Amino acid sequence: MIHSQLSGGRRHARKTRYRWITRGFVLILSVVLVIGISSSPAWSESPAPSVHWGSTAFPDQYSTVTTGLTLNRFTPIDGNGAKYDSTVTNTLGFNLITLSWTQHWGGDWKDWSTNLTAGISPTSDEPSQFFQNKVVHQLRHLPPVTSVDPRKETDVMIDGSVTRWFPLFQPKVIFAGGGFSVGTIYQQGFLRAGIRRLQVSPTLYCSDRWGDISLRASVLGRISYQDNGAAVHSVRSTAGLVQPSIAFGQYRTTANGETIPTWEIEFALMWDSGIFVNPLGKSQKQFAWSLAASTGPLRFETWNDSMGNIATRDFGPTYGASLTLDVLRVWRYFSPEQSG
Repeated sequence: MIHSQLSGGRRHARKTRYRWITRGFVLILSVVLVIGISSSPAWSESPAPSVHWGSTAFPDQYSTVTTGLTLNRFTPIDGNGAKYDSTVTNTLGFNLITLSWTQHWGGDWKDWSTNLTAGISPTSDEPSQFFQNKVVHQLRHLPPVTSVDPRKETDVMIDGSVTRWFPLFQPKVIFAGGGFSVGTIYQQGFLRAGIRRLQVSPTLYCSDRWGDISLRASVLGRISYQDNGAAVHSVRSTAGLVQPSIAFGQYRTTANGETIPTWEIEFALMWDSGIFVNPLGKSQKQFAWSLAASTGPLRFETWNDSMGNIATRDFGPTYGASLTLDVLRVWRYFSPEQSG
């Protein structure tokens, strides 16, 4: 009886903790939306754990408020049935409903930006299992990846960052800063630096209304300090990440000197020393690619860790995708006050 009472007490404490986390998350979303509604549009930062799954991890160059769905899937075996050597032995399907706010400040702080990204996930096997096996693997004629005891919980992540920007032939190209990720998935603090959207080709086409078409390059270096979470445990204490990318698109310059993509296609690679470890504490390196396409207020991105095996099989164990909407750009389309 005493054991039952203790178990019931732990369950009640866990439910109470989740209620407080959920209430705090809703409050943060409300504050982000109210404060950020006066900002100008661009793209949002990736929520945890996307950065270690293969998503682009660059800071936002311009102020924005975006919302959307981000899928990140981990499975401890690959399509050929080979086991991934990790302490995480079950399938994780994070379905993060996100809201992200980046603000580039003015006045004495005109070269600084801050970001706050919050996500809540009904973690389950779907819909990430469908997209990985029924879409990606069928298109590439790969064997499906079997699920293993999928996690069924509500997970919450909150990410924040501060970035200092420097000019390089054009404003806000070089960046340096740091941030954090906290929640039920894992805990993390990080430092990062790099170059974002440096024009590397001549202007290929000019348009007064839609901007100029050109080729742009980016590169990111990042080091993370990590701790365990309820979903991803026994993580590596530190991790290093390098990510180069190349983008082709049409970029227009605002009256404030900000260059915003009218449309863009970006391809990125990622080398990560990893957050996963095996029972002996040895880390598992990750190699991934990412492909993103944006037009107007919409942006779609997908990433996978099959780099080096793209033509043959899915290397495993992760896969992800996101679809986000720039609510500020939509607001400006329909608001007479903002249209001018």
